[in-house]
Amino acid sequence: MVSIRTKLIIFIGLLIVTIDTFSCLFFLTYAKKQQEETLAKLGTSLVMLLAQDKEVRHALNYAQPAFLDTPIKRIRSLDREEEVGYWRIANADTIMLEETSPWLDIDLKEIPVKEDMHNPEIPLTNRVIISSGKTFYDFTIDIFEKHSFSEEEFAAQMLGEETEDKEKTEPILGFIQIGLSSDKLNKRIHTFIRQTIIPIGAGIIVCGVCITLFLTKYIVSPLRHLASITLDIARGNLTRIVNIRTKDEIGQLSMNFNIMTKALKTSYDEKDRIMTQLRDHVDNLFKANAELTKINDQLKDTQERLIRSEKLAAIGKLASGVGHELRNPLSAIKNTLFLIQKKMKADAVDNNQRLHFLLSIVEKETERSIKIINDLLGFSRTVKPAVSPTNVRLIIEFSLSRVKIPEKIKKTVIIEDTLPPVSVDATQIEQVFINILQNACDAMHTGGSLRICAQRENNFVSVAFTDTGCGIPDNIKNKIFDPLFTTKPHGIGLGLALSYNIIQRHGGRIDLKSKEGEGTCFVVHLPISKEV
Repeated sequence: MVSIRTKLIIFIGLLIVTIDTFSCLFFLTYAKKQQEETLAKLGTSLVMLLAQDKEVRHALNYAQPAFLDTPIKRIRSLDREEEVGYWRIANADTIMLEETSPWLDIDLKEIPVKEDMHNPEIPLTNRVIISSGKTFYDFTIDIFEKHSFSEEEFAAQMLGEETEDKEKTEPILGFIQIGLSSDKLNKRIHTFIRQTIIPIGAGIIVCGVCITLFLTKYIVSPLRHLASITLDIARGNLTRIVNIRTKDEIGQLSMNFNIMTKALKTSYDEKDRIMTQLRDHVDNLFKANAELTKINDQLKDTQERLIRSEKLAAIGKLASGVGHELRNPLSAIKNTLFLIQKKMKADAVDNNQRLHFLLSIVEKETERSIKIINDLLGFSRTVKPAVSPTNVRLIIEFSLSRVKIPEKIKKTVIIEDTLPPVSVDATQIEQVFINILQNACDAMHTGGSLRICAQRENNFVSVAFTDTGCGIPDNIKNKIFDPLFTTKPHGIGLGLALSYNIIQRHGGRIDLKSKEGEGTCFVVHLPISKEV
């Protein structure tokens, strides 16, 4: 960004240079014109004086150069500035006199001679430049036999005015040619430049510098000071004020700026006070909300545990009573079936396929009933786990050996080599793993992939069971650990509930990740043994 100070200096500098240049050119042109006009008047007066001199006319009439001595001496006496470079006087037949000034070394052959004596179009004044580069103002005038210049004509020539042309009928005796050198003219012009133009230019520059300094001090400096204070105020420092007391627009601007800053400071102080009160209220609200949320969570957790405890207590009581009532009849039926099958083999009775099929059904359903009774009795007993440091690898391997995994399910087991022992009841954790593995196989009745991965996570060992089965719908995810909830046609919904209770009693947790149609992942977190 270009500052206003730089812009002002550039603008005033260009303005000064322009004014200075045009002023110097004007004075130089005017002085040169004046000097040239003065030189022209001098040359005109000299040739006219010679043209009116009777001795010059007698010298031309009688071809006697001796008559020219006195006029030439008169011309030399008039040449006080030594500006006459040469003179030439000739009649119709020959050049009678041709000389140069002693202070000037030139060849008169380079100066053209008037050839046509009767050509009125030849100007009185002509400019001649010779080979050495010198410039001469050549003045040539014809000499008539009887004609003489009147005082009016002489005055008109001296003043540079035009006279009425009169038809010249007198015979021409000859001509007079005088050349004035431009050296003195140039010296006077150079002197004028040194003594007048240069001082004028320097004066204009000095005036411009003074004006620039004045404008910088009284306009730019206050503005820069005001801009710096504006930046401080933008950074939040509202205590700054502008100390400019001039009685002009800048002083008025400074006063208005101070009033605005004071009003802003008052507004900011009020805003800060309101914001402080608002932050205090918000903090109090957050604290109250956090406490309320904590209380709600505690109440919700307590309510859920109370409901679950009541439900578990009711189910446990029911399971204990039903289990004891059904366990003995089922045991008797099982023993009776064993005796019948043994008797049939001993007596070698003809095998009746229908009878064997029916007996196998009775045996299978009896085993299923006994398993349900055992699950009910196991669920109703809140046995405290007998924990001890145990290798997770052994629990996983034993659990896999207890579950029949179909061949159409691809099994993958990944266990870290450096897993620490976990503090668990191995028998109960094996029951949890078996329930999860059996559910995974049931979910992949058409085949799939089962992946078991064990790794350490902080103070726990996590065992993830991932299948590619049908998955669990979102609307029942929060119910799968409830007792008696099941989606299987022949299940009673105690496996996952029992597993959840076992893991809780161990101080661990079970996480569920499932998406319907893609599969399910159960992650069991078991605490690491402190004896490691």
